[in-house]
Amino acid sequence: MSTSPSTKGGADYSLPPDCTTETLGIAFFDLSRFAEWSSSDEDKPVAAFLQQFYELAAKILEPGGCRLVKFMGDAGLAVFPVDKAEDAILALCEFSTAARQAALAVGLDAYCNTNIHVGDVITGTFGPAGSARFDVLGKAVNVAARLGRRGVTLSPQAFRTLSEEARQRFQKITRPITYAFRG
Repeated sequence: MSTSPSTKGGADYSLPPDCTTETLGIAFFDLSRFAEWSSSDEDKPVAAFLQQFYELAAKILEPGGCRLVKFMGDAGLAVFPVDKAEDAILALCEFSTAARQAALAVGLDAYCNTNIHVGDVITGTFGPAGSARFDVLGKAVNVAARLGRRGVTLSPQAFRTLSEEARQRFQKITRPITYAFRG
């Protein structure tokens, strides 16, 4: 991808030199009811639970081929290469179930809602000097963010990356078409 300045609305924009455009799987996850639960508890137990949640994500998602891009409280963003999509999607399903169990163990009746899409993104090291970090940006990221249902939800593009056997673990939901993990 070119790093030369581009314009939009009369302003000039330059991208970091390591930016590329690539097709990736994109996954957003977050815990339902977390804000309500965490506001009624002391900060240290909440922070300890989030540390456990982050470690659980790394333990399950990284071996499944996911790269954890960032966490923000009880939410996270991960990406994966399309050629590893089935392993990554099944790891995300496993993580969703394990995160619910971990939440229940601390008295939080939450679901780990996980939205998964496949599309073109811009990857690179973004941010101000001294605190720049890897990130993914683009319309496909926004599509993943808006899939939202309870549990694990796949876009049609993500669903099409699965084998026939793995597809049997999902049910089609219409308007808009998504696929929900049966559990």
